[in-house]
Amino acid sequence: MKKQIKAMITATLVLALSLSLIGCAASKLPKGFDEQELGSAAEEIVGLATTGDYDSIILSLRDDLKSSITADQLKEGWASIFEKAGAFDSITKTTFSGTTDKTTGEEYAVVQMLVKHANASLVYTLSFDKDLALVGLYLK
Repeated sequence: MKKQIKAMITATLVLALSLSLIGCAASKLPKGFDEQELGSAAEEIVGLATTGDYDSIILSLRDDLKSSITADQLKEGWASIFEKAGAFDSITKTTFSGTTDKTTGEEYAVVQMLVKHANASLVYTLSFDKDLALVGLYLK
């Protein structure tokens, strides 16, 4: 049990750190990003998450972030959320925004998806770089 809690905390901290590097202030989608492509990429990540394909989620991360978290850590961090939420139903709302990493000046697209499950709705916040590599993910 202690090991599981530690893994959950580690996974949450790593993902929170990657999101904090991006910054908090959201704005309109930066130039060079396409809503359709972003929507498809985000839907793919949601699909992978809801089917438990954590290995593929890790493969979607940008190369410099892949060593930050393992598929097992992600699974341990999210399993209880999915257990409570129940089966996937539908994506009910998608919003697009942009943000800039204050340290590097790199622009990112942020996609928030409201996803209805049998027992609850979850919000996926997914951040992508210009190559559509996943650079941040948060599930609430």
